[in-house]
Amino acid sequence: MNRIHQLDADTANKIAAGEVVERPANVIKELVENSIDAKASKIDVLVTEGGMESMTIIDDGIGMSHEDALMCFSRHATSKIKDDHDLFNITTLGFRGEAIPSIASIAKFSLETNDGHEGSQVIYEFGKRTQVGYLDCPQGTKITVEKIFQNVPARLKYVKSVNAEFAAIYTYLERLALAHSEIAFSLSHNGREIFRTNGSGQLLEVIAVIYGMNVAKNMIPVDFGNEEFSISGYVSNREITRASKNHIITLVNHRYVKNKKSIDAINDVYRQYLSDKRFPIAVINIEVDPYLVDVNVHPAKLEVRFSKEQELHDIITQGINAVLKPQEPAETIHQEPSQPFVFQTEKVQEEPFIFKEPIQEDVIELNDEPVYDQMTLDLREDEKVADEHADYQKEEKTSLKDLPQNPIKEKIYAKGQIRGSYIIGENERGMYLVDQHAALTRIHYERYKNAYQKLDRHMQSLLVPVTLEYTPSEFMRLEEHKNELKAVGIELEVMGPHTYCVRELPMWMDMSDPTSFIEQMIEQILSNQQLDVIELMEEAIKSLANQASIKDNTYLSQQAMQAILDDLMRCDNPYVDIKSHPTFVFYSDYELEKLFKKVN
Repeated sequence: MNRIHQLDADTANKIAAGEVVERPANVIKELVENSIDAKASKIDVLVTEGGMESMTIIDDGIGMSHEDALMCFSRHATSKIKDDHDLFNITTLGFRGEAIPSIASIAKFSLETNDGHEGSQVIYEFGKRTQVGYLDCPQGTKITVEKIFQNVPARLKYVKSVNAEFAAIYTYLERLALAHSEIAFSLSHNGREIFRTNGSGQLLEVIAVIYGMNVAKNMIPVDFGNEEFSISGYVSNREITRASKNHIITLVNHRYVKNKKSIDAINDVYRQYLSDKRFPIAVINIEVDPYLVDVNVHPAKLEVRFSKEQELHDIITQGINAVLKPQEPAETIHQEPSQPFVFQTEKVQEEPFIFKEPIQEDVIELNDEPVYDQMTLDLREDEKVADEHADYQKEEKTSLKDLPQNPIKEKIYAKGQIRGSYIIGENERGMYLVDQHAALTRIHYERYKNAYQKLDRHMQSLLVPVTLEYTPSEFMRLEEHKNELKAVGIELEVMGPHTYCVRELPMWMDMSDPTSFIEQMIEQILSNQQLDVIELMEEAIKSLANQASIKDNTYLSQQAMQAILDDLMRCDNPYVDIKSHPTFVFYSDYELEKLFKKVN
């Protein structure tokens, strides 16, 4: 008996749909890209209930003849390529001929089209053709998709909320509008228009619609390349930044793709101008001969492979560097390299380091409060909460210094520092080499976690309220997750279209840069909408701990080094930092003697 058999067309289409269509946004992507390939100058997208109820795409493109309208429901039927040679010269967004039959197999699918000679209508219901005829309609194509996944319950249960699904549709339409500023796009949800571009061909106008006028005013045009690559678009100046790379948008021959090499090239240039975890806004289009790029490497066609990726990386790096460098203030261009910052008032010990047995006078006896430096290193100080904010705190607050301290697990005596990054310590067991940044992240992490669990939840007003502006699609996603942010102490107040304001934070969150912290927490929501409150709180505590820790190349006083070692050994887990990296390495006396071949 034969065990291998041919799958029926309906089953094969459902399998293909699993690769092509994961959510309503994929339907919009495939069908709007078909409209773009049909040379449409105007595309209207109408969505009901996040696409779960219905999606309609109307374009004024070239349309289809009656025969083509029937043929497009067959698998691998396409007008865009003819043979395998065309796979290496793809100039259209679609080419596989899988989208329409796949979508029609898992939804009610209505096609109305006119090629300028006659109008046709074809209707499918979950893979079965139910109606064919002629129709009086304007030139172009109108497709309506209803009740998606109703016959695939396993896929239906993974669909997210109405707002989340519509936000995904909105996000992709924004990307398509940036890729095709010459097309007038509109998007409506439940009968209300949400988004519209005018199709003028001016990319900066689309950027203004999506990001706002303030961002558009601070974008810098770029236009450079060589014989093989031509790169154009806009990048933000150093004043306009975001908390993730998601706003570095790369287009290849006006196809939206996620090309890591290009994104990294842009980000690498900005690293010399922006602080850690800050990224630019950029929209660049890479024009390249289709023979030099392979777009057939990803089911959703969101990734491409260049034959000369390193050359492209170098061109982007040089081109954007040339655009950003003229912004450098003249007086700082020839500035001498700065000396490492010294985190103390007294001069750093310059004598050669000598290990010696700890004696009484070498031990720095600290009082209740270890002092890492004369500025702000100790979270247990509550002096930062000024008296004038007393009206925000009706009861006496418990400060971090009032929390009980663990006993020191093992006394380590600070002896010196290497490269402003590593503390040398010793005791009767041997030598310790401590990563001061890793140690401090562990110290602060446990303090903040203890504070969150034990301290009161009183709020303190920020001296300067934090204002945050997001794209319309991001704003929509955040509206759905405001309660999760509120649970960790961040309350978003709507200030205007797509703009939030944060006026206060919990008192136990003692931090120097509230804006960066708030943006990092919001980015956690935007990048991972499955995050629950407990996970979000954990990320918040890690972010606070990292922000409170000093960076490498920071020289400390003897007292500050000793305080770090003591506080590290008071931690519940002093051995690893918040990323599970070691905080120190230990060499016993025997291991040290073995290194110098004094013992076998």
